[in-house]
Amino acid sequence: MENTVEKTFNGWPSYEAWNTALWLNNDESQHSLVCEFAEQVVYHQITTDQAADYLICALPDRTGDGAEWDRDTVKDLIHEQFVEMLEHS
Repeated sequence: MENTVEKTFNGWPSYEAWNTALWLNNDESQHSLVCEFAEQVVYHQITTDQAADYLICALPDRTGDGAEWDRDTVKDLIHEQFVEMLEHS
């Protein structure tokens, strides 16, 4: 039987994913960008994939801790905000 070790960081698949979520959920200006792009998805102006790409372009080159932005996490956070906006509209 092969012994597999799950490698996660605080429940996230990687340090980059965790750090991306940390910054986008806790930095007011960056979270505002998440909301702004999610709103564009709600109104069918752009897709979630486009929103993730545009958001990454609008952010600094790296997180405040120097980690690379994790695109999958960015996309997931935009989708979460999208769902929340729909639920409360």
